[in-house]
Amino acid sequence: MSRKPKKKQEGVKNEWMTSYADMVTVLFALFVMLYALSEVDELLWQEFALAAAIGAGSIEPFDFAGDGVNELLGNGVMDLPLFDFAIFEFIPGQHGHGQGGQHQMEIVADALQTYFGVSGFGDHIYVEFDGEGQLLISTHGDMYFDTGQAWIRQETFPVLNVIASAINNLTGVRVSVEGHTDNVPIATARFPDNLELSVARAASISRFLIEQGVDPVIIRATGFGEYHPVMTNATPEGRQANRRVEIRIYEANNSN
Repeated sequence: MSRKPKKKQEGVKNEWMTSYADMVTVLFALFVMLYALSEVDELLWQEFALAAAIGAGSIEPFDFAGDGVNELLGNGVMDLPLFDFAIFEFIPGQHGHGQGGQHQMEIVADALQTYFGVSGFGDHIYVEFDGEGQLLISTHGDMYFDTGQAWIRQETFPVLNVIASAINNLTGVRVSVEGHTDNVPIATARFPDNLELSVARAASISRFLIEQGVDPVIIRATGFGEYHPVMTNATPEGRQANRRVEIRIYEANNSN
């Protein structure tokens, strides 16, 4: 007596195939994403990140250790990433306001603060917008110059290039470059006192900015010597803070 063939059980499926296919799909998507990230232009990504942060109003002050800049200076190399301020669409209007009603100098201040912070210069370059049409960029003079000298260190050119780019993208502004020293006496064949040294340093920075395209009509150089300290000269830290270069950018109709 012949046996009847068993019927195939209905409803039995290879359910494990579904989970397996899902896993393969996820892995494929992961590798595609990793490949795409490996091809991103780092400079464009930095510019996008800065623009996105500023547009979202998420910029905060940076507090970075100073070791990074010391290493760069020690190696004689300061390889800052490029940053094009032209990515910000400045639309001059009443009181120099630009995109979203934000003042054009406030936008630049945020971008500079973020840029120098990310680059490791947060403890060496102070950037502030006063909310009334003036932008201050203050840098320790020891960063730009050797002791008793007014020749700009070549390795600091990239920093000044970024500052020049910022100025060149602003409209209707004036620039004041101000040199300051500590109260330690100086008497050399070239500089009989601190006042002349501070004037020469301000002039050197001004000349460099002009060579980078800043309109010489809008720029002035002033030296204050030791007479406008921001800290006491009784300590090494105070004297270092007083040896500084300040670049003030303000609206042309400002009375400064």
